[in-house]
Amino acid sequence: MDTDRDDLEQSRDETRAAFENRALVYAALYEELSDELGQERASEVMRRAIYRRGVEIGRKYRAAAATRDLEEVGRLFCDGSPCQGALFEPGVEELDDERTVLSMASCPLVDAWRESGLDPEEIDALCVIAAAVDEGTFEGAGLELTFLDRLGRPGSQRCLLEITLP
Repeated sequence: MDTDRDDLEQSRDETRAAFENRALVYAALYEELSDELGQERASEVMRRAIYRRGVEIGRKYRAAAATRDLEEVGRLFCDGSPCQGALFEPGVEELDDERTVLSMASCPLVDAWRESGLDPEEIDALCVIAAAVDEGTFEGAGLELTFLDRLGRPGSQRCLLEITLP
């Protein structure tokens, strides 16, 4: 019996469950806020709050952004991914002096929304809301972010985040 391996697997399972729970909380909040405020306003309020949290997370990228080191930004993105990357499967797709394209081949939030039976439009709307954390993270660090693709879009196979220097 390999206790360390069992502990690692348990930790990964618990972390995945926490992300899935976060996804379902987002869905419940969005539903309640939509009933009270309408979908557009609900999305706006949630995105603003989630973006703010992203800005706090973005502190870890500020030094790399200040020195214009996009390679370091990519390393931090990949190395900081939960469970040694097992949950989001991050990668660096492209890198040059002016931009990098980061990818995520998996997302426990999108998985949870699909497993809960939400329709593709709801999943896409929730994905846009959840992506505000990434927007806050990179923009708060002084970088520019454009989503080239998101896993929550019908037919998408991965998230692609284009990070550019201002």
